[in-house]
Amino acid sequence: MDKQILIELFTSPTCPYCPKAKKIAERIVKELPNALLIERDVTINENAEISRKYGIQGVPTMIINGTYRIVGVPNSEREVINYLKQI
Repeated sequence: MDKQILIELFTSPTCPYCPKAKKIAERIVKELPNALLIERDVTINENAEISRKYGIQGVPTMIINGTYRIVGVPNSEREVINYLKQI
């Protein structure tokens, strides 16, 4: 699996579930050396356009390579890692 994987995690400072989603995303990136995590705070103006592009309506939301979407905290990081190893 050599293909670069971009994980964009959309969060907000007041979201009670976002820290858990961030920890899961960080563990995924740690296990997959070709993965890059970018956290995007939806309350910051500079992230408004990309939030609209992806149709972000709630946080946490994880967008992987611009297409695969996980809304909420992933049920299992292993499930996400297994999916990423297939792409």
